[in-house]
Parts: sequence; structure tokens; C-alpha cells
Amino acid sequence: MRCFQCKKLSYKPLCAQCQKLYLITTPSKREVGNLEVVSFFDYFVIEEFIKSKYDASGYKIYRFLAQNYIQPFLQSYLQAKKEQYFLIGVDESSKRDYLAIAQLLHYGAKNIPDLKALYNVLKAKHKVEYAGKSLAFRLANPREFVYKGPSHIKVILIDDLVTTGLTLQEAYKVLQKSNVVVEFALTLANAKKQIDY
Repeated sequence: MRCFQCKKLSYKPLCAQCQKLYLITTPSKREVGNLEVVSFFDYFVIEEFIKSKYDASGYKIYRFLAQNYIQPFLQSYLQAKKEQYFLIGVDESSKRDYLAIAQLLHYGAKNIPDLKALYNVLKAKHKVEYAGKSLAFRLANPREFVYKGPSHIKVILIDDLVTTGLTLQEAYKVLQKSNVVVEFALTLANAKKQIDY
């Protein structure tokens, strides 16, 4: 295998040197409506890694990020909770563009006894492409999520990126209407511009 960044031979999708150079964590918390969103990176630091989801080998990068950042964070967070939690991806499916979110779910929850990933339970009725679109476009074209999972559960919502926060807010409101308690949302990256990538 070759390193995603420098293309040198590597046992992992990103070699140790490139991980130190390019995966510089800048943990952040921000409020999106009534939802707290925790992110590991500034989007503009890991833009290439986020956009890897559009490449055939992008799932390796997302798996690597889930194993090295999301899973340890969730394990530490849930260690003292001693109750069952669920991980739900925003519009996660096996469709190629969204396989990345499935990787975050699977490897984020792996080996955590009190955390279970729920797959394909939060789906958008409208597959609107938000990449490069304005806030006005997003407001005029909601995804209209439908939740088909269990109610009366505690959930951590997961996505790869938060920009305007509208997608997460929409997902959060749908889950609330289904009597799902969303503890917080977790994303790989936080972008503060008013467009999605």
C-alpha cells in the first residue's frame, strides 16, 4: 500500500510522517441550534482527506480516521457512562459517495461494548447536492430526513463535516420527533464558511 499523501510505501493509508505533518488536530465545539457539535480538525487542514470519499480508495482514509480519532474519543467518552448508546450516521448508505460515513460508523463503534452502530436508519428523501452551494440554496432545498430506527434511545450523531450546520440541525429535529435523545454530534472536520464541500 502507498501513503495517500506522499505516495511512499506504507503499512497504513497514511504513513507516520504524513500523519504528523497533515493530521494536526484542532478540536472544537460549536452550537448548531440546540445541538453541540464536536470536531477534530479544521476542514482546510484535512480538505484532501475529506474529499477522498469521492475516490474509490477513500474508504481506507475514512477507516483510518475513524480508528485513530473517532473510536478512541468515543471509548473515552462512554467509559464512565455505563449505559447503552447508539451511533447514527447522517444519510449513511452503501452508495459509493456515502460509504465514507459507513466507515465512520463501523470503525467508530468497533470494540466499544456500550455503543452500537445503527446503519441506514436516517435517510434523506431528497438527495440534494450541497457541494459548493450557498446557504440560501441549502435553506431552499432541505433534504427532508426520514428516521426508521428505534425510539427512546440515546444517540451520538456522526458526519464527516459541519459547515453551516443545517444538515445536522435537520437530522437532529427528525430524531427528536422520533423520541430519540441526541447527546451530541461528532464530525471529523469543522468548516466555518457558508458553503459545503
